[in-house]
Amino acid sequence: MNDTKLHLGIEAGDVLLKVALYDPSEKKILKAATLETGTSPLDDVPSFEAALQGWLAEDESIELGTVSLTVSSFRSIVRQVFVPPEATDISDYLRWYLRSIINTDVDSYFLDFQILNGDAKFGHTVLLIAMRRVWVDAIRKGFRNKRIAPKILEVDVISILNLLEVGFDLSSELQCVIKADVSGVMLMWASAKNLQALRCCSTLELVGKSREEAYAQLANSIVEQIHLAAEVNGASTTHIRLCGELASDILFVESLRSVASNYTLSLMDSFSNIRLPVDEQSVSHILSCAGAIGVALRGGNE
Repeated sequence: MNDTKLHLGIEAGDVLLKVALYDPSEKKILKAATLETGTSPLDDVPSFEAALQGWLAEDESIELGTVSLTVSSFRSIVRQVFVPPEATDISDYLRWYLRSIINTDVDSYFLDFQILNGDAKFGHTVLLIAMRRVWVDAIRKGFRNKRIAPKILEVDVISILNLLEVGFDLSSELQCVIKADVSGVMLMWASAKNLQALRCCSTLELVGKSREEAYAQLANSIVEQIHLAAEVNGASTTHIRLCGELASDILFVESLRSVASNYTLSLMDSFSNIRLPVDEQSVSHILSCAGAIGVALRGGNE
């Protein structure tokens, strides 16, 4: 391994971490893995830190430049919001908006946003991101080893968008990505400087069902959201990229393919502008670690 400082990307799941180590000089993912934590990483930072240290200890030559964390959209509030031109302060407007959709104190959330498009004359379309402040504070203050404490914190929507931009040279042509995890399914339609639509499918109602029944039901829910995105958001494309934990399950992939037969479904396990690891174990985690890879790429831009 050369002297380049590496970018570590982490996605916090319900009871696991997904990690990816990226070498910016080689434009290569060196390692990827899924680490069991046994508890929620956001609620149990010591277990989070211990799992991460154990994984990094496998190679003592690793020199980290940045450590970045992404969180599932299902563990936060994510909304596309139009901010009218008469709103002189975007942050104030978004605080007002957030207050209108939650039933608790707005200060219990950490609020951030990303401008998607627009200008001061005609208004802006922004992506509002609100995360429980207790989680943000725990990540910022809870790590004893500051070397591996995340300095960048975002949600998986932003991370996947970044992966599209860097990994595939996102153009004006609309792209659809489905990130299918056990905790929920996120669907997004994006092109350069535009997030056309963002939808989700819950997996809570699938608990207790057989894999066959659960996957068939989930596949139908996903296709329903695809149709709604076309009708309501004008987001229509025939090609879909699939990533996430369930993308590694052949039964789920085939269930989705059978229901979404009018669409071309491809696995998001390789990238035009990013080289993959050489070891098979890391390669097997690429689909699950798409969010971690996307946020690792963010490290070089900060």
